[in-house]
Amino acid sequence: MLCLACDTWAQEVPAKSLKPGWALQLGSGILYGGNLGILAENQVKLSSRFRISPFGSLGIADGGTAPNADKRQYWFGYAAGINLEYGKKHRIILGPHFMGNNYFGNATNVKKDYRGGFSTIVGYKGTADFGLIWMVYIGNVYAQNDEIFSDDKTYENQSHVGIGLGYKF
Repeated sequence: MLCLACDTWAQEVPAKSLKPGWALQLGSGILYGGNLGILAENQVKLSSRFRISPFGSLGIADGGTAPNADKRQYWFGYAAGINLEYGKKHRIILGPHFMGNNYFGNATNVKKDYRGGFSTIVGYKGTADFGLIWMVYIGNVYAQNDEIFSDDKTYENQSHVGIGLGYKF
């Protein structure tokens, strides 16, 4: 039997970079909770070029060495906020977030065991069709200094940078 009008129909699957959904990133910076942290975000697509991405992150940061001791001290860090993203595969990002750090160590002369603040960032996020994400940003954080052994609890503006690598599911 001869088929004169045989057509094959297939549905094209959109690239992961263009679809909404969850992503995980590993990175360094206040957005990631410290010197090393993990960030989970849910990318919500509003239009072909605009999306919002609420996120939460956990990480750890170096707190220095205790006076008269050899042991390093650490901050357990966390951040939560929302990033606004503009672009398809290459995106400009900006957004506010809240950050916090809790002291994680065993020094007895700690003057400050909590540090909180508010931050804004601007940066770049690249996304590959198969799900790879890379991100760099700069920002300003309004928080206490991170010196654990200092009595100074005044808030100040500090600049910060960050970099991350992740995967979009």
